[in-house]
Amino acid sequence: MSGGWLIRTVHPDDAPALRRLREEAGWDVAKVPAWIAGSLSGERPTWVAELDGETVGMVSLELTDPDPEVADGGEVAAVTSLSVLASAGRRGIGRALTVFAEERARARGVRVLTLNTRPSNAAAIALYEGLGYRRWKQQERPWGLAVYLRKSLAA
Repeated sequence: MSGGWLIRTVHPDDAPALRRLREEAGWDVAKVPAWIAGSLSGERPTWVAELDGETVGMVSLELTDPDPEVADGGEVAAVTSLSVLASAGRRGIGRALTVFAEERARARGVRVLTLNTRPSNAAAIALYEGLGYRRWKQQERPWGLAVYLRKSLAA
């Protein structure tokens, strides 16, 4: 716990909070039940950040992706759905969630982490580059153009 917030595994009661997070981020809220189920099954581990008992952030680890450079089910995985409510911003929660996902990925034997965001999301890109991620490609996603970054977790 740091700064009054903590990070924990998502549970089914988090559905309303995850919908709120995804809605504020402009993402598809219909995916929430599948994300929670995927986390509970171990297919897509997801964690939330709580601030004073309220869920204010989330992050997931995508273990597989149609593009094996993004996540190959083994040594390459992707940090996905990093989101922090604007009301809880500027407290280091996004950074902490990213680092937490990195630690969990490393414990699973992941050697390379990837992530993507909109090229216009300068704050996210600065956060990721500050954590050692480097840009490696741009590609269209269903929601638009994405810049991809990756980081080696090797010691």
